[in-house]
Amino acid sequence: MFCVLCSADAKIYIDITSPALRKLPVSFAFSGSKEAEKLTEIVKNDLDFTGIFNPLEPGVKGAEITVNIDVNVADNVLTANVSVFDLIENREILRKKYEAGENIIRTLSHSISNNIYKVITGQDGVFRTRIAYITDASGKKELHLMDFDGYSDQKIVVKGLTFSHNWSHSSEYLAYSSERDKEWSIYIINLNNYNETVLFSSKGLNLVGGFSPDNIIAFSSSKDGSPEIYVMNMDGSGSKKLTESFGIDVSPVFSPDGSKIAFVSDRGGSPQIYIMNADGSSVRRLTFEGNYNTSPVWSPDGKEIAYVGRKNMNNQIFVIKLSTLEISQLTEKGNNESPSFSPDGMFIAFDSDRDGTKGVWIMRAGETGERKITSNGVKAMAPKWSPYLK
Repeated sequence: MFCVLCSADAKIYIDITSPALRKLPVSFAFSGSKEAEKLTEIVKNDLDFTGIFNPLEPGVKGAEITVNIDVNVADNVLTANVSVFDLIENREILRKKYEAGENIIRTLSHSISNNIYKVITGQDGVFRTRIAYITDASGKKELHLMDFDGYSDQKIVVKGLTFSHNWSHSSEYLAYSSERDKEWSIYIINLNNYNETVLFSSKGLNLVGGFSPDNIIAFSSSKDGSPEIYVMNMDGSGSKKLTESFGIDVSPVFSPDGSKIAFVSDRGGSPQIYIMNADGSSVRRLTFEGNYNTSPVWSPDGKEIAYVGRKNMNNQIFVIKLSTLEISQLTEKGNNESPSFSPDGMFIAFDSDRDGTKGVWIMRAGETGERKITSNGVKAMAPKWSPYLK
């Protein structure tokens, strides 16, 4: 789809890990066909939301980097020539030519954003990742996919859904729980051909959790009474019970290296976050503040866990550092739930009812800059951010 004719420079302009990070002033210019303005605006919005760029309005001086985009369309093929120029050192640092069908201009724009982000920061961008989420605009839950910025919505599954779904590490599969013929089962769908397979089915409630890097799936099941944590292979074989408590154990998610599992249990009297080894050993409680803490998710570097905690009768998103157990509250207005990290750890997707209708939002992890990405009036929830797409 994309034709690369010139490689990028290797200099890093912004260290995104630096606490003294300064926004890089960038100007944009476009030329060519009418699609050039739309493409440039998408790229500008992508980079602006990262919080590390300062896009300047046309005519405003002070830019240190300028992005020039020239677009032409012929025979339904869109060709974009992109140049990124260092105005301080007076040299071109990126020049690439892209070709794609004009019907996928947003995908093309996100790829250009990724390339610009890479040449400035040295890091991979998340502009071509997707978010799986649940919507019930018609009173019936549906599993959808959308781009990280809320566009390019795609319906995937419509049968008997709950809020339980997750991506494989390869981003090729989505696993989810569905009730059909009065039985809760765990399914997996191949996103390349949309073939659906049943992985686990039994009496009781069966809710899928997360994938390990080697494609072990954690889930909870109440087939023997109280919900407990289990694991199984990605083909549904080899299921094994990991917990045996008097409480309710649910919402298991593997750490990024697959060595540990975080989950929710009320074995201590109220729902709290626990961690155990991937074989079920060495269980320890992680949260002690408040009487309702649920929905744990690991940061991609494995150093933090985001979760939902109840404060002043509302649900809010918190992050706990595993090295110090220091807790930070990330949201304040309305009810905010279902956190999910972007694959680079810079953003968190979540759902919120702060504007009256539950929708999907994203925010920069640990900072401000929250943005609603689903349409007003559409009830959307339970976002799960994809890994980098292959």
